Amino acid sequence: MQDAINLLGSTAVAAQTAGEKIRQMFTLPMESVGMAMATYVGQNHGAHRTDRIRQGIKDGCMVQLLYCAVAWGVIFFIKPYAVGLVLGDADPAVTAGAIQYLSVMSMLFCFHGLLMIFRNTLQGLGYSVLAIVSGVGELIGRSLGGVLAVKTSLGYLGIYLSNPFAWGLAMFYCLFMVCRILRRETQTEA
Repeated sequence: MQDAINLLGSTAVAAQTAGEKIRQMFTLPMESVGMAMATYVGQNHGAHRTDRIRQGIKDGCMVQLLYCAVAWGVIFFIKPYAVGLVLGDADPAVTAGAIQYLSVMSMLFCFHGLLMIFRNTLQGLGYSVLAIVSGVGELIGRSLGGVLAVKTSLGYLGIYLSNPFAWGLAMFYCLFMVCRILRRETQTEA
């Protein structure tokens, strides 16, 4: 993806970098909720309480989606100020690009939040390799997004969509694997 951004020029590089710094501040709490999910699932997995794991997944998803909605709202109102804090008196094109980046990313935070729930659920269930595979899939998704940004007319919009596209791919993989594992464990317990 970085090669694609570089090909789009220094304005795109500066805008994406500024937007990404702000995005990371807002997605850090999602990652913390995900880490808590790994511990919660691990404890309940050890106690053979699949019912609690399922309820924890539902509650974790609700927490993440609520946070994503709040984060989107906050970003909606503060993005010009946040970008100004990061960039100072930058080129207006860079500022506009960073604001656009945040606008698109924040609307699609739900993929990241849910990915953190399902990936960390895999960790808590003891399937670390599957969680790593999802991370590799995420890297591949970003690479595909970068290729689409350069090889199609998407341009900078393709860069905006690379992370959410990668999160979505990894999230659906983790969701599928978690459902499959929990179904198998429920049948074993019965």
